[in-house]
Amino acid sequence: MTSTALSTRPAVHFAPKRNWMNDPNGLIHHGGRYHLYFQHNPYDGDWGHMSWGHASSSDLLEWTEHPIALLHDENEAVFSGSIVFDAQNSSKLGTTERPPLIALYTSARQGSQAQALASSTDGGETWVKRGIVLDRGTTDFRDPKVFRYLDHWILIAVEALDRQVHLFRSDDLQNWSPLSVFGPAGAPQGIWECPDLFPIDGRWVLVLSMNPGNPAGGSGMQYFIGDFDGTTFTATSWDWLDRGRDFYAAVTVSDAPAPVLIGWMSNWDYAHAIPSSPWRGSATLPRRLELRGERLVQRPAVNLAKAPHYSAGPLALSEVAVPLPEDAHGRAARIKLVARPGRGVVELVLRASPDGSVGTTVRLVTGEVSLDRRRSGNIGFSETFASVSKAPLAPGETVEIDVWIDVSSVEVFAEAGAVTITEQIFPADENTTVLLRSTEDAVVQSVEVTVIER
Repeated sequence: MTSTALSTRPAVHFAPKRNWMNDPNGLIHHGGRYHLYFQHNPYDGDWGHMSWGHASSSDLLEWTEHPIALLHDENEAVFSGSIVFDAQNSSKLGTTERPPLIALYTSARQGSQAQALASSTDGGETWVKRGIVLDRGTTDFRDPKVFRYLDHWILIAVEALDRQVHLFRSDDLQNWSPLSVFGPAGAPQGIWECPDLFPIDGRWVLVLSMNPGNPAGGSGMQYFIGDFDGTTFTATSWDWLDRGRDFYAAVTVSDAPAPVLIGWMSNWDYAHAIPSSPWRGSATLPRRLELRGERLVQRPAVNLAKAPHYSAGPLALSEVAVPLPEDAHGRAARIKLVARPGRGVVELVLRASPDGSVGTTVRLVTGEVSLDRRRSGNIGFSETFASVSKAPLAPGETVEIDVWIDVSSVEVFAEAGAVTITEQIFPADENTTVLLRSTEDAVVQSVEVTVIER
């Protein structure tokens, strides 16, 4: 079977029913639901006619897709941005009884990019465009993220080619004054996109997308930890947000009960060519955030509310791949594995052929975890897709990983979320077999599988 919509559509990650998706936009928790707006082409599976699609969820797991929220028109394409709840009606675009949601987005016109505003008084279902509110007269000024700070609003946006984040303040969401500029900093390659600045545990975190410059190849993300005094962000450290190929444009959910991040699961190296139809593009798992010293920790923010279908350990394995029982197989599943690699290797082969010659391999050695998709099935659509992504691990004998397999993706969480690897896969058939193998003195202490979808 070739890779088609039947075999690749995600089971637990949001993807539009049809057509193109890229950056998450306007993420907000409002009216008891999480709202995911996203860059969307309403007409076909390629980038273009950029508009905002819309989906919502009560639990970050089951999503309902809604009609197009902000549609491109003859004057502008609707690029990335954010949404805030104007509870005090500071914009005067709602009423005291019905305060508005306010969307700030990039209005992309021939030769210019500026920030425009739209408002909604029905909970984000329908929107009224209000025009441009912030224009620097440049061609690559985009991706506004807005948040409340004390008694006013802060907007951050990038000058993409300059690798700079510009900060502004406003009392009414319509008139903006410049505050400061951050960058260039961190990794020097590529352009910057989709900034987000938010507090966690008394510190501030700035996340940024960059294209290219990802150590794994193509587009990726970095983050800075530091301090924000209301005017200037000062970084004290930086690192890569995800060590895989397919984590981009991630931003946090405004007004969420706890910090939650959602990204676009793709890479600009091959996003236009991935073999899926009638949809193309999906979101990552929502991830709950916390700080552990100078490291940003990401854990899945969804609650499966299911008992494990299979658990065992310790397991006596060999270089010959051993299939897990049928109870551990599914089109979508969560696998928790604890191992001691020692001088050897432990391999978890996902969506595997019976002999293990085809499959996506999560590989553990002492001090490193990697994701190998060179034999994952359909890889010929791009010269850069077949790859091995690696992440260093802290010293220690025991490694614990939390692996989420979906129909067309794998997300690996190691070191309790301090290390992540996110990648798409496009198996050539419907095989759901999971294999384990090890070499030398490597030991699998335990494995636990929760099947999400058969």
